[in-house]
Amino acid sequence: MVSHFLFLARRLLGPLDGWVGDAVWPVPGRSERAIDGVLRAGDVTVMLQGRVGETDSDDSNLWTLEGDAGAIRLRDWSIAERRDADGVWTPDPDAIANERARPLVLKRQLAGVAAMTRGQPHALATFQEALDVQEIVETILAASRA
Repeated sequence: MVSHFLFLARRLLGPLDGWVGDAVWPVPGRSERAIDGVLRAGDVTVMLQGRVGETDSDDSNLWTLEGDAGAIRLRDWSIAERRDADGVWTPDPDAIANERARPLVLKRQLAGVAAMTRGQPHALATFQEALDVQEIVETILAASRA
């Protein structure tokens, strides 16, 4: 799941590098269950924190971008919100409900796959972006196992 958010950071901020952090494998021979660290996207610091099995929700995730003009976040895959001056997170009042948006997003992704196979423009990850994200994931895992 982390790869999706690494891709989003890479797409918006640029190539990622400079990982400093750790992933935790609580059960030998099983997958990692926690990750904490920092990397860079150009001049931007990217903080990464992830946990498995530490929330009551089946699927809970959050990607936040903070800057001089304020902060925005993407929550639970598709809920875009902006932090108001009073610190309250507010979704776009015109946003389509997730249950209506999901089929539209999937249709758009499939159209992107079709366009890619025809050599036409699309918004899907390029092969280079996908490779960059995979290399960062492998860097994170290798550094954590060292």
